[in-house]
Amino acid sequence: MSSTTSVEGPDLLLDSLPSLGPALLTNRTSVEPSIPQPSGVQTPPRKASSPSVASATPHRESSHDSENAYHLIEDIQRAIGIELTGVWVEEPNSLPFQAQLKAAVKEEYPDLDGKIGAWLQTYQGYDSATQRWNAIPADPPQESALYDPIVTIMSDILKHFQQTRKKKDGHVTKRREVRNAHRSYKLHNSADAAKGPLKSEPDISIFGTGPSACKDKHIHTKASYSQVASPWEVKAKWQFLQEQKEQVAVYARKVFIQQPNRRFVYVPLMTGEELRVIRFDRAGGYYFQWIDYHTEADLFVRLVLLLSSFNEALLGFDTSIFWRNGRRHLKITPPEIYDKESKSWRSNTAELLFELEDEPLFSRRTIRSRGTVCWSAKYNGQPYIVKDYWCAEGRDAESDFLKQLAGVSGVAQIFTFEKDRELIKTQRGFEDKEVMKPDEEGHKPVPGRSLMRVVLPRYGATLEQAESANQLLCAICDIRIATADKGILHRDISLNNLLLSPYEDSRGVIIDWDLAKKMDDLIDGKSTKDDSRTGTRLYQSIKVLKGTLRHHDNMDDLESIFYVLYIVLCGYDTSGQRLGGNLGPISDWEETLSKPLPLSAAKTGFLFPGVNPLTVKRYAGPETLVLENLLKKLMQFFQSRVSSIIEALDGDDPTPFPEYSPEQAQKEYKDFLDLICGAIEKIPEPIASTPTKRSRDYTEDGELMPPRKRPTPSNSPRPDTLSTTKFSRPSRLNVGPPANGYKDKDCSGSEDSEGESPDSPSPASSNQDAQEWTPRGGY
Repeated sequence: MSSTTSVEGPDLLLDSLPSLGPALLTNRTSVEPSIPQPSGVQTPPRKASSPSVASATPHRESSHDSENAYHLIEDIQRAIGIELTGVWVEEPNSLPFQAQLKAAVKEEYPDLDGKIGAWLQTYQGYDSATQRWNAIPADPPQESALYDPIVTIMSDILKHFQQTRKKKDGHVTKRREVRNAHRSYKLHNSADAAKGPLKSEPDISIFGTGPSACKDKHIHTKASYSQVASPWEVKAKWQFLQEQKEQVAVYARKVFIQQPNRRFVYVPLMTGEELRVIRFDRAGGYYFQWIDYHTEADLFVRLVLLLSSFNEALLGFDTSIFWRNGRRHLKITPPEIYDKESKSWRSNTAELLFELEDEPLFSRRTIRSRGTVCWSAKYNGQPYIVKDYWCAEGRDAESDFLKQLAGVSGVAQIFTFEKDRELIKTQRGFEDKEVMKPDEEGHKPVPGRSLMRVVLPRYGATLEQAESANQLLCAICDIRIATADKGILHRDISLNNLLLSPYEDSRGVIIDWDLAKKMDDLIDGKSTKDDSRTGTRLYQSIKVLKGTLRHHDNMDDLESIFYVLYIVLCGYDTSGQRLGGNLGPISDWEETLSKPLPLSAAKTGFLFPGVNPLTVKRYAGPETLVLENLLKKLMQFFQSRVSSIIEALDGDDPTPFPEYSPEQAQKEYKDFLDLICGAIEKIPEPIASTPTKRSRDYTEDGELMPPRKRPTPSNSPRPDTLSTTKFSRPSRLNVGPPANGYKDKDCSGSEDSEGESPDSPSPASSNQDAQEWTPRGGY
């Protein structure tokens, strides 16, 4: 390894990150669905050339879809290749990307003009007459022959142009260093690896520290993605095919994972003659036209300075998140804050400072996606969740829905928000209405994305952690009420998005409203073509999985709630841990997650009687009779709906699918709630001193004698009015440890077709470089 040069500088803002917990559901042995359907589309084998046109199915595979699934780095490359299909954009001939980078360097180094030319005239490593970097061979026998000469030039550039920046007391807070880091990186984390550790290593890297970048003041001896300012790849021959795209994308993905507040990543690709810069962001990959960095030595110097800048915003960091005195913080100046006293929004111009946990609760392991990152935070002693995500063009902001749902029981209550913090099109140098055209024919334009932030009170764990059947059903009751208010459909009901509440105004809440839609807008046709299969695949309704019958409606949300309830009751043991082995219908569904039609067939067969036995495992004791009877009644509740779907899709004699009716919807909401509340009446709220009910206290149908009065939702204060003490103390029902609200949504339907889905947390490892994460649980 060649010698390296370090450059030091002052304070800014940066960081490294950890990862999350176990996968959602493991694939089990498949059972043939009762109603045959066409087989799903198979993932094509990897090709060296560019991938074919993406599947018309809105669900899109991503490199986050599977946990512990990758045996080789090539497996990750293949997954990223599929994820980025159709979203590679080449810089137009007007060269806006290059112009934007030059402008950024000029703004950061206003007195640079003239200095670069003067340096090149005197630098022994550059021949101004031949316009060539002397040490770089024109035709290297292998790419490794280029590593050390390039590192030497880049190090000399930093040494000459980058000033040492320190605080007034001389304390160094930022450093930059160029290394030939080939074969010296730490391992990939266990969230990706199926068995042993995995490694991916850029040939050259610029490393750095700083307030936004990382907690450490010194650059690690062992190369770490948590400190990468920019990874550089070197090739002996000019080529930019699918293989090269996938390889550099792996580096960018690792940077995003290890640096959760990273907005974009630049990855230069070099040969002995030319250079191309690829920018990775949540819309995909955007790349330079090739440049001859020998004849355009001035531009090369500017690129090295930009990609090693002490201005962390230029490197792609969200500098509103930073380290101070050993703790991570977030600053925000939101336009409005919800006033709990007047139950109204008030204007704001003050900066709020939140203290964050060192590691995010959830961070998405993808490039092209919503890029959701959730942080556990405190402000004025109150616990909150800060959620950052990139909203696709045409989608409504989650904050818009949460503002409308303020005060509604069963809905996570918003505290404040920021909309359109940054626009990817603007970052890339495109005009707002300008089209980002993919570099391959047959793909639709790449949608832009805007960075959003919402701040919510921190809630409890996901529903499988409910300590009693009564607690679980009361939470479902409040959640069902939330789905019927304001005419808004959630459209992404899943185990990860339904949480227990420690506050007295609700016993369960729905989070993650960024795929929601107003029912009126859906009726009026204000939805995209891909909206038909929005949602988390495992919990999608049969109609949504079919993808051909009208927009989402109330019954789709209710059916998803039912699947959550069924999976909790029959897929978890009495301690709230996921059961192993073959779980019958649940295992069948998991086996067909990538195939919506077979999955819809499996669910159709499940909902009709006599096909699958119902055995509640989550709770022991006589209340299991009540719960099994409830599941049977809910299955019957959905049977007429499924019959209408089958009849509407009958190829020989189709019957029109019933039109949406607000009156019918209200009746369906009421009927569903009556079934839940009827079961609650038969299962008393547990009291510590009360002995366990005996089997003889129940009828054969699970009826408790005598029935208790049906519980009603309380009228207690909103979550954000409660004290920290109140939050941390179990309320009426134990809600379990607060979890991270974005678990393994296996696929978010059309949003994944533009990009994404969430997961859950486990305790953060102290070794941030060896650990990434995968989500699990609630907030």
